[in-house]
Amino acid sequence: MEIKLCFDKMIKGKPYPNLATHQSVPYTQEWRKFSVTSPFSEPPMLVEFMDYSKVPYKIVPLEEADNSTFYLIALSFFDFKVNWFSLMSNKLLAKLKTKKIKILFYYWEADNPYIINDHISHQCRLNHIPRQQVKFISANSQAKNIKHFYHFVDDELLFQFRNRKIEPVQFHEMYRSMKFTALVRTHKYWRANVMTKIWEHGQNQQGYFSYSDEITAEETEDDNPIEVDSFGNLRELTRLFLNECPFKADNLSNDIHNDHRLAVNEHFSDSYLNVILESHMDVDQSNGILLSEKTFKPIKNAQPFIIFGAQGSLQLLRDMGYKTFEHVIDQSYDSIGNTSKRWEYTMNVLSSLILLSRHELHEIYVSLEEDIKHNQQLFLENKKDRLKRLVTKLYS
Repeated sequence: MEIKLCFDKMIKGKPYPNLATHQSVPYTQEWRKFSVTSPFSEPPMLVEFMDYSKVPYKIVPLEEADNSTFYLIALSFFDFKVNWFSLMSNKLLAKLKTKKIKILFYYWEADNPYIINDHISHQCRLNHIPRQQVKFISANSQAKNIKHFYHFVDDELLFQFRNRKIEPVQFHEMYRSMKFTALVRTHKYWRANVMTKIWEHGQNQQGYFSYSDEITAEETEDDNPIEVDSFGNLRELTRLFLNECPFKADNLSNDIHNDHRLAVNEHFSDSYLNVILESHMDVDQSNGILLSEKTFKPIKNAQPFIIFGAQGSLQLLRDMGYKTFEHVIDQSYDSIGNTSKRWEYTMNVLSSLILLSRHELHEIYVSLEEDIKHNQQLFLENKKDRLKRLVTKLYS
């Protein structure tokens, strides 16, 4: 099935972000600023993914659009202050009201989709737009439970696309100098709690361990989803840890760490386990799951992992076809609903692994060869089928 898309204009063969107020030309530095300029409509990566995966699609002008056509709005941030319909042309609005085109939001973040749905539904009522004409793709897994919403793990394809020129680290049986890799670029208090517990007994010296305090999520101690005071002196200990920051595992800058086109080979080839500190443990109080590039980095680069993330993160990976090493690593934490208890259980699992000798970790790693190679191959495969399933859902 071929999806039909509509854009207000094309420049150098690239779709220009619909409804964007920022002005730019593709492949210049200014092209990056759509993501930080209201209304945060940015270049549509969905089209890039379809090109890269060789998935057919058709771009039609507004005049030729019909009810099978999607006017695509790709978002870097969902701003509740934006009145989307006030930004649309009269021709587009007329087609919407007569069901001759649909709006398709594509959002790779994991904001609570229930709240977004309420907001969009309210705007539709105010502007006399049939609600079924507005669709929304979200990286939050709860989207699949909302009418007119669709869940899609965008970062699997985003990391595959942006990191495509970097050769994956291959499985090998040579001994490694480090037990684990745990890297944090953006400070959040719950992440600091994890790293504090590793640092507390000097275990940070046994891994590639980094924590930056230069970039923060603008959260306070009170925003922490972990009930810190239930864990003895963890609050004070975390403050002491943050006073010792930054910790570095390489000499690269924060900007380079955020460049998906690059990778530090040793972080994967020279340690046995990746400690994934996902973007969220409590995904905007939605009970949803977000899997970001943090999860797919070790998968691409032949590392087993443990995830500090939302309940069901490992199950979602299994649903996508990945192996999660449950026959070797205790994964009971993945089914724990209470965030503090899930954090505590995951922390205990991690601690027990770090306490193993390098020889024991080496034996575990070697025993996981089949699953590690399966994951790597699945990640590297063409994602045509995932995109086709998304298109099918949009039309069904």
